[in-house]
Amino acid sequence: MTGKFRYRRKKGFTLIELMLVVAIILVLLGFLVPKFSAYQNKAKITKAVNTAKQIETAAMASYGDNDGKFDEVDVKNCISTLTSAGETGVELGSDDQNITVNYESDKDTYTLEIDAADNSYIVRKEGIEIFPNDEN
Repeated sequence: MTGKFRYRRKKGFTLIELMLVVAIILVLLGFLVPKFSAYQNKAKITKAVNTAKQIETAAMASYGDNDGKFDEVDVKNCISTLTSAGETGVELGSDDQNITVNYESDKDTYTLEIDAADNSYIVRKEGIEIFPNDEN
């Protein structure tokens, strides 16, 4: 009769074990979502800075073609020909050595300020300088 009352172990997991695994997965996801969001924002900023570099190269090509002066119409033509940037707004500075270009990247508006005399440029998003920055 001992054979009839043997304990038979069921195959599979208990409800408690499954709930514990799901809870652990949810906790891990809670740690990963903010990291993923931060990586997404960093990628968007990197894309915007790369677009700014393309625009700066095109603007400087126009600058060289016009004897060391920026020409608004020629800068727009060079930007549309040489870059993948969409619609841009171009404003000449107080002298013909500075120019400001507004452009969109990932539905955000960025401002590129080019100073040909110093051979430098600054990228801003909502007035905050994002390139070059002093943070490492």
